[in-house]
Order: sequence, then structure tokens, then C-alpha cells
Amino acid sequence: MKPDNYERNHALAAEYVVGTLQGAARQRFECWMMTSSRLRRQVWYWERRLQPFNDSLPEASPPDAVWHAIEQRLFPGTVEPAAPRWWQTLTAWRWSAGIAMLAVFALLVWTPPPTVVTHYVGVVQSQQAEPLWLVNASVDHRLSVKAMPPVQPADGGRDYQLWLLPESGAPVSLALLPTGGAQLKVDLSDQQVRELLQSRSLAISLEPAGGSPTGQPTGPVVYQTRLVQM
Repeated sequence: MKPDNYERNHALAAEYVVGTLQGAARQRFECWMMTSSRLRRQVWYWERRLQPFNDSLPEASPPDAVWHAIEQRLFPGTVEPAAPRWWQTLTAWRWSAGIAMLAVFALLVWTPPPTVVTHYVGVVQSQQAEPLWLVNASVDHRLSVKAMPPVQPADGGRDYQLWLLPESGAPVSLALLPTGGAQLKVDLSDQQVRELLQSRSLAISLEPAGGSPTGQPTGPVVYQTRLVQM
């Protein structure tokens, strides 16, 4: 991560607040945030922008099993564990030792190397700087798009269609975009990944229901964004 790349840091801050920045990348971001006041301000900005959406969501209570697990971790030995089902104890003694031996064997024979996947993120914003879609692409051929709650279906039954803008050649259709807080995941081809890494440019057009009938944008291009590397 480069501290002087404002556009990339702004997109990462949005991913962090929404929750789509996960795993080792989220841990690195949190460590970096501890030392960067500018980055903390960007996170606070997105928290303020997205707080009204969080407030509009209904509250959900976690199941009793979640609280039971938390109590056991906080106060081990003081919380009586839930009674096991009969089928959980019937044959446990027969295979528990075997599983332990297999686990030790797996650790000795095969230890997978750490996997580092490069991600590219972008935030599609309205003219009022309101976040509309969060885009996350990775070199392992995965593309995910999360729509913010303000994004409503287009007028007239039309669809928002996402396009990759290669450095040369015609736009490439990637997906019809979700609306209203939904999320979409797409598998990219090898060629799409190569072109995406080269240009990092995306556009969104308004198309007839079901997408462009010609394979190329037929409606107006309403939004554009550029992906930045994490």
C-alpha cells in the first residue's frame, strides 16, 4: 500500500467500512490506519456517509448458540456446554484418535505456502459523491460488485450494465449490476483479467431489460470508475 495514493486509499477505506475488505488485507489496513491520520479521516468519512444506511436496516439478534460460544471463550469452565446429540457421541471414541493422527500426518507431509492475492477496488459514485457500487476484482478471476442501498432499479425496466474498457478495442460486457444493497459475483476469463489489469477502467450504461442486445453499449453511459490496486 502506498500512503500517497489518495484514490486507492479512499476506495480501501470504503471497502473497510462496508466489510468487503477481509482477511490479511483487512489486518494490514488496520495496522496502517493506526499510523495514518489521513487514512483514519477517510474511514470516518465513509462511516458518516454510510451510517444512515446502517440505521435503516432492521436489528437482528444472534442465536443463543452464538452467545453460548462467546461465554465459553470469555469464561472457560464456568459455562456448562450444551448437551451433545446422541449421534455425536455414539461413535466419537472410535474415530477421534484416527483424525488426530491424520491431522499430524497432514501437517508433516504437506504445508501449503501462504497465498497472496492481489485485489483491485473501485467506488462508483454519483455526481453528489454518493457511493453507489463497490467493485472488487482479483487476479484469481473473481469480480464482486456490491450495490449500496440507495441504488434503485432503473426507470422503465432498464438494467445497469457493467463494461470493461480495454486500452484498445471495443468495451467488454461483464455483468448486469445489482441494486438495493444486493451483491453480485462474476468469474472472469483469462482475457478479461489481462485487459482489466491493463486498463482498470469500467463504465456503466443503461440498457434494455436483460442487457444490451448487440453486445455493445446501446444506452447512455451514466457512470465510470477506475480500479486501484490494494
